[in-house]
Amino acid sequence: MHPEPDTGDTSSIPARDSHTEAARQVRLDWLRRRTEMPLAPLEHLQMRAEDLTNNVENLIGAVEVPVGLAGPLLFAGTHASGRLYAPLATTEGALVASASRGASALSRSGGVRTHAVAQLMTRAPVFQLGSLGEAASFAEWITDRLEELRTQAARVSRHAVLVGVRPVMTGRTVHLVFSYETGDAAGQNMTSACTWHVCQWTLARFPAETGTEIDRFRIEGNLSGDKKVTYHSFLNGRGTRVVAEADICADALRNVLKTTPEDLLETHRIQRGGGVHGGMVGNNACVANTVAGMFTALGQDIASVHESSLGHLELEPAGDGVRATMVLPALIVGTVGGGTGLPAQHALLDMLGCAGQGGQPRLAEIVAGFALALDLSTLAAVSADEFVAAHERLGRNRPSHVPTPPHRDGDGNGDRDLDRENSSV
Repeated sequence: MHPEPDTGDTSSIPARDSHTEAARQVRLDWLRRRTEMPLAPLEHLQMRAEDLTNNVENLIGAVEVPVGLAGPLLFAGTHASGRLYAPLATTEGALVASASRGASALSRSGGVRTHAVAQLMTRAPVFQLGSLGEAASFAEWITDRLEELRTQAARVSRHAVLVGVRPVMTGRTVHLVFSYETGDAAGQNMTSACTWHVCQWTLARFPAETGTEIDRFRIEGNLSGDKKVTYHSFLNGRGTRVVAEADICADALRNVLKTTPEDLLETHRIQRGGGVHGGMVGNNACVANTVAGMFTALGQDIASVHESSLGHLELEPAGDGVRATMVLPALIVGTVGGGTGLPAQHALLDMLGCAGQGGQPRLAEIVAGFALALDLSTLAAVSADEFVAAHERLGRNRPSHVPTPPHRDGDGNGDRDLDRENSSV
């Protein structure tokens, strides 16, 4: 397909329907003229424009995000095992080093135990009836027809399996929470298509069987929690619910994380209270850092970072150390579809042993394990009052008026050298 001819409308992005390299250059040149900026870093594209048809529209180039390697982290999970590494795409200094430090502490203590509990993708269309009574009849009618609804959904996708439909009545409005198993795909698009087809069947079948008309229908009534932080997703799950657990010995806490069991537990207690007063859903230090970094590196839906960063961290005394448990109730990951087929992203998924069919639960467990590692390292840095010093040192952004803290011994309050302590476990 050739770029579309100039129509004379200088505000319209040219060659909108073309995904060729020639069309990309036309758009880039057009943007240069409009902005009077050279945009030189966008000139060369390593990927083929023609291969990005399903990934982006109006392509002009690509931005590079540095990818660092965190780890190793020893896994003893249901799907993930052995010493594994995490690619983190980030521009935030100290992030990779801190994740590696947490991984070192966990690995020295025997590693992290992980389990992908369940995987469900939800979509919640909404129907409006004429009265409360009609809405109640509609909800009952839907509940009695799960097998028929499942058959209709299967006509659209053989990968999405409808496992349940839950009516939620809000007066004469009925939201239907459709829940699907979607295999190795994150599943937002396929479940939307399946649900829309089921709803079209419902819009025809319900009035024909009952003589009751449906006033309004919308494919999404904002109950599913798609790309949002909600208590619904926290409690009921969306995507993969995955748990990571580890026992961290006192030696690793003191010599790697530079804190003590007592200080770490007290810091967690204080922060949990602060989270309640701040209205936090769940409790964690920085799950979003791990999720955003891995999502960007591995071709995941970046907008799903929001709900995927729902996390709940619990700490409790265990032996001479601490037991840490991280629950991610709504981790939206996939190993097929979307950006997972792009060259660099696919190569990194392959490196993790997660590319293609069967890799989804393994990827979920790896993300959860490193989320736990980074949260523990961050919490320890706060506990030892070294959070700012580490970011100033590794972020290369230490203003002259910020004094370098003096080196202290490893009694739980000392300055730490993250670069040194992130060496091999």
